[in-house]
Amino acid sequence: MATSKVKAAEFIGALLHGVTKAHMLHLTQRGPGAYARHMALGELYEELGELVDGIAEEYMGCEGVLNTFPGQFAAPGAPEAFVKELYDYVEANRKHLGEYSHIQNSIDNVQTLLSTTLYKLKFLA
Repeated sequence: MATSKVKAAEFIGALLHGVTKAHMLHLTQRGPGAYARHMALGELYEELGELVDGIAEEYMGCEGVLNTFPGQFAAPGAPEAFVKELYDYVEANRKHLGEYSHIQNSIDNVQTLLSTTLYKLKFLA
């Protein structure tokens, strides 16, 4: 099934930028619960990058190379809000990578990582 490469590039670009935002948040945690937030966000940025790279390569194997990515993204905000926003973004936009079951399964792995990070930020920090 052919998909919009522009929308796919936006989706992958948003996730790649999510890695950078998570890393920035990981490095800036202070105050009560900071260690738990620091650790949860560290796991997020370390694992998310590999998952997104896999999704990008899977997509390009099916649909061809993505030549451009969007260049403008906002600052991360509060950790829990950032992760929830990224989770919601993935849920709303995953359709742009087509109906390939293996790609959708890889996106499920991203949502699993995001939801477990939300748990850690809500209840362990």
